Amino acid sequence: MEKEPCNYRDYFHPGQRAVVEVNVEGGKVFNDGAVVTAVEEGHIGLRLSWDKVPIGAQLHREAPLVVRVGGMGYGYSCKVVLLDDASEELRAGFAGPVVPEDSREFFRLGTEIPVVLFNVTAGTAEENGFGGLRVAGKGGVPRIVNISGGGLRTETEMAMAMGDIVYATFHLPLTEPKVVPVVAQVVHSEVVERDDVSVVSSGLSFMHINERDRDAIVRYVCKEEINRIRNCRKQMRDMAD
Repeated sequence: MEKEPCNYRDYFHPGQRAVVEVNVEGGKVFNDGAVVTAVEEGHIGLRLSWDKVPIGAQLHREAPLVVRVGGMGYGYSCKVVLLDDASEELRAGFAGPVVPEDSREFFRLGTEIPVVLFNVTAGTAEENGFGGLRVAGKGGVPRIVNISGGGLRTETEMAMAMGDIVYATFHLPLTEPKVVPVVAQVVHSEVVERDDVSVVSSGLSFMHINERDRDAIVRYVCKEEINRIRNCRKQMRDMAD
């Protein structure tokens, strides 16, 4: 089964604080604080705190680095390679998958689940259905397009900004559907094109969730992943016959 390409913008965004791991001559490693200045397809811009970079730091073209973001149980890292020699701002190409750095991080699953969203910070709300709230006009939104035991990625008409607190409710499609309410924080948000329309794609990290609900999400993700692997294997066998 072909691995789905990593969408680095799900994890990195301009203005985000980061830690950059730099190799130093002699086999040592130096960690420096940084700010993400840009995230484009295939590469990232970084500004280091140059006042303390040690002598012998490997900051030349094609030098490998590791970039870490997040924290408080929701951290990630990714290997990158410098595209130019060091200057005031580093430009590096992504060179590997994004790796969770918390022992409680979870597998993610691409999905399509309708969701009701209340942006507590902005005082706005949106739902995919009926219930007194404004119903989104574009087909299929608001919806969850990616889910794990640690958070969601949603697509909406409603604007959301990094740091906003959001209350979300959705039906988890188990054998016996389960209503899951969560309080989450927006960790990134951007406008993207979907089916010739613009939607707001946002990553939400769970702040408050019942642990039984989290376990149900993890079971759902694992079950769906196993089913997809089985279906893929079946298709491969059918093609070989």
